[in-house]
Amino acid sequence: MGDYLRLLTLSDREIPLADVQRGARVGSVWPVDHPDLLGNYLAIGPMMDDLSILWATVERNPVAPNTLGAEEVAEFLDSLESGGPPSAVRWLSDYLESVRAIYAIRVYPDAVAENPDAFDAVFGVRTALRGAIGGIGQWDGQGFTNEDDRLIWCNPAANPTGKTAAAILDEMTGEFIPFELDLGDLDERSAFLRGEIPKSARSRHR
Repeated sequence: MGDYLRLLTLSDREIPLADVQRGARVGSVWPVDHPDLLGNYLAIGPMMDDLSILWATVERNPVAPNTLGAEEVAEFLDSLESGGPPSAVRWLSDYLESVRAIYAIRVYPDAVAENPDAFDAVFGVRTALRGAIGGIGQWDGQGFTNEDDRLIWCNPAANPTGKTAAAILDEMTGEFIPFELDLGDLDERSAFLRGEIPKSARSRHR
């Protein structure tokens, strides 16, 4: 898991804290005072209000002119040409222009590694956020996911690894074609970056 997991959403509505807390199931989620981010900054950890051990933090950045969120979107747009597939670059370029808010989950890997419940708590919060306002994902070291949470774009320079649910956009129909991708297989990754479903991935689904 990378240090940041982001959810980029077209919705600008805020989510009740109780909904996020229920998503964690284990551990605790609570608001933290933060300069200029009052009410938009959450902590995730084993004990409520204990900042000495944090599994992750969640920061909500609205996207509007002259905001941090707008700067992040601009950076993502600039980065798209460094990866692929090309159809995802075009789709993401359109989608990112309409993003209204970014939820940035900063994960503390050492703390997560020390507690078997931590990953479930962090991922549960992300699932609760996504269930409430939808959106696409951006995973450090992996790439962007579509609204079905399948990987649709990656940057080969990040050397992504692991098997993941992926999809390639059929621009004729506007539909994503789902499959399982092994990013550690260089042939599969290269085919994906070209916009092709790898032959080995097709054979696994026969």
